[in-house]
Amino acid sequence: MTINLVAEGFMEKIVATRILPLCGHELGTVYGERGYVYIKQKATAFRWLATENSGVLVLTDFRDTGVECPPAALKTYIYNKLPNPPVNFLCRFAVNEMESWLLADREGIAKFFNIAISRLPIHPENESAPKLTLVNLARKSNKKAIREGIAPPVGHRAVVGPEYTSLMYQFILNFWNIDNAAGNAPSLERCILRLKELSII
Repeated sequence: MTINLVAEGFMEKIVATRILPLCGHELGTVYGERGYVYIKQKATAFRWLATENSGVLVLTDFRDTGVECPPAALKTYIYNKLPNPPVNFLCRFAVNEMESWLLADREGIAKFFNIAISRLPIHPENESAPKLTLVNLARKSNKKAIREGIAPPVGHRAVVGPEYTSLMYQFILNFWNIDNAAGNAPSLERCILRLKELSII
């Protein structure tokens, strides 16, 4: 099935390009990439893209929802506006941020950053600020390009370094092991399961 994507940002888009083929789908048109507020306000406007031959995946972070759990977020984002969405209209939340799903491949991050795997959190979805966790791990890297690219200079107001997006893009495409990550990130595992269920409709 062709799955049209409504993504919170660039990272969600790249993650989806890896996940969808694994689940038996091909990526269709990409919408969004305008942040979580846009997703919260506009997600159901893309319902028309869910047809007999194509579906929709809304992919965003849970951390920004302001509610206590993903089911409550689904109610806020989808069900309050669209009580009976089509079965092929999916909204999935990365708990707590998309970086949780990346950290969940502990072996992959350890190799890419050239750090000990013991430094990686065992339960990345319990991290309150996964992006910050990722940045702090990068500071411990033996690779100068990782330290200076992913982490901002100490005392700098930026959250991430100047090459954060390009380096994490490289990681997602070339290093990220989705099976390993799904074993450590339940929200990723559930997303994959739902997408695989669509492939047999």
